[in-house]
Amino acid sequence: MKCVAVRILSFILPLVAAAPALAGIQLYRGNMEAVTAPSKSCEGVLGKHPATLVINEDSALDGLNGYLESEGVVVGKVAGPDLAHLGIAYPGQTGRGNTISLTRSGAALVGELNGSTTVNHCTFDLGRLALDRVDDEGSAKAAHQRLVNLFAAQATLYQAFSLTQNGNCEEALPLFEKALGLADSVFGQGSSQLTHFIRGLSNCYAKLGRIKEFNTLYEQRIGTISDESLKAGLTKLRISALMQDGRILLAQAEYEAALKILMQAYQLNPQNKDSIHTVMAVYIRSSRYSEAVAFLEQAAGKLEEPADRKEINDIIALVYFKKAMKDAQNGKGEESEASLRKSVALDPGSSQYLVALARMRHKAGHFDEAQKMLSQGLERITDEPSRQEILAMQEKLRQTEMIIKKLQ
Repeated sequence: MKCVAVRILSFILPLVAAAPALAGIQLYRGNMEAVTAPSKSCEGVLGKHPATLVINEDSALDGLNGYLESEGVVVGKVAGPDLAHLGIAYPGQTGRGNTISLTRSGAALVGELNGSTTVNHCTFDLGRLALDRVDDEGSAKAAHQRLVNLFAAQATLYQAFSLTQNGNCEEALPLFEKALGLADSVFGQGSSQLTHFIRGLSNCYAKLGRIKEFNTLYEQRIGTISDESLKAGLTKLRISALMQDGRILLAQAEYEAALKILMQAYQLNPQNKDSIHTVMAVYIRSSRYSEAVAFLEQAAGKLEEPADRKEINDIIALVYFKKAMKDAQNGKGEESEASLRKSVALDPGSSQYLVALARMRHKAGHFDEAQKMLSQGLERITDEPSRQEILAMQEKLRQTEMIIKKLQ
């Protein structure tokens, strides 16, 4: 029996001794404590941040490699001959200026991260790591793939932004698309972590005039975005894209199609006067004056600034004036006069509307009424060119009256 026991023990001991310190992919989770910051402005980053470390030992490769991620910190790629001598590189960083030194204590790793590291747009110089191993092969592989994708997404995004800073959006575009696809695989749609990816891609689409692609991105993403600044930025670009399409259709006299698109732009921001003016232009060019007035009246009611509401009311007056001229050409005298009266009521400071109404009333034989209208206009209208226009009309009407009397 003694001999058997010795043989079994001698078989087990070599197996234990031959086991490597690390084998395959190992996952560690815990905290990274930011200890020192280079300036007081960055002291807010100090303290503990959740951290994830994935270490991979491949027998075909020398040493160790993997990824370190901490909440608010850009993911870093780590590599080195052993746990005590690891370097870490961040997306877009050249060289390995930062180092990690770790020691094992049972199933835990403790150590330090040295070098300038960014947390929420600020930096710290020294971080202490305290990590515990997660003994689950499936979780380790999933975490490794996630960090591979995250690092690739961040690196690709950095490259894309570098190209746009040099004015090369054409080359940057496929990189932005790739980066967003990778980020989606990590975070899922709706995550606030996607903000920079979506903003970069949408801006590139807009700069390149890729309206169709931008509209598709907008429709897919706008309902999932919680970042208000990103949502506002995308909405502004969406309005611009819709306005561009609408103006093209308006120039081609495709009024119904133009109106459908331009109304979408208006509904996204009822305070946007540019979209109000362009919708009004569609109605006017298609001689749909009543619809133009109805639209402008409800648009004025939604405007927040009194000056903006006055501007729209002045436009309504102009629409009534154009309708009056059209009705007059078509022999609709009563309708034309009614529209002119509305123009004068909405914009009593306009000599153009007043003169047109006075001329119409004079033509209908109401000489005294026409002269009285013009005299009242002189009392309230102060700018000299308008007053001269009214005085000229008064004189013209007097001369007309004199000719009529002579003929009688």
